[in-house]
Amino acid sequence: MGSKLGAAGLCFSCVATVLLAVSAATESWLQLWVLGIIIHRGLWRECQLEACTPLQGQRAYVGVSRGCLVLALVGSYLSVVCGALALAPRPAPKRLDWARGAAALCFLTGTLAVVALGCFMGGSAGEAGGSWAWSLAVGWAAVPAAGLAGTCHCQARRREPQRPERIARLGVMPPEALGPPVWPPKRSY
Repeated sequence: MGSKLGAAGLCFSCVATVLLAVSAATESWLQLWVLGIIIHRGLWRECQLEACTPLQGQRAYVGVSRGCLVLALVGSYLSVVCGALALAPRPAPKRLDWARGAAALCFLTGTLAVVALGCFMGGSAGEAGGSWAWSLAVGWAAVPAAGLAGTCHCQARRREPQRPERIARLGVMPPEALGPPVWPPKRSY
């Protein structure tokens, strides 16, 4: 059961990464109507009449949103890597707790995305003649995907079988009583 949840967490991490990348790369965060012309503004550029220019006169909320969204993208990508490593079979003594790292990175990704999106929405709320656009909605869709990925990784970690070495570290029994390590368990077919 743990590996199915780990695979689900990996899928949700991939979805969150793609959604955040699409949101960051597009210019439809804010739509403005100025003299009958529709202007699309994103974090990096402003587009009007099929021509895009770099964002001029950057406001503080745009800088904070950029920074948090880039960090969320990096965290999301790293959560995909950690989730994949958590599913990969390898010997127990050299095994790191990749599932815990993937879960932490997923929750960090969701938090950073909320800060980035909320900061942009709060800063642009006073723009006259403006409304939020689809790129912002795509970014918000990444937040529950990241949360679901973190939850799946946590549950997968809880349901994985306890290794004898981990039980000994918890102080339940001395390591000498365990004998030689038998991880991974041998399968009988």
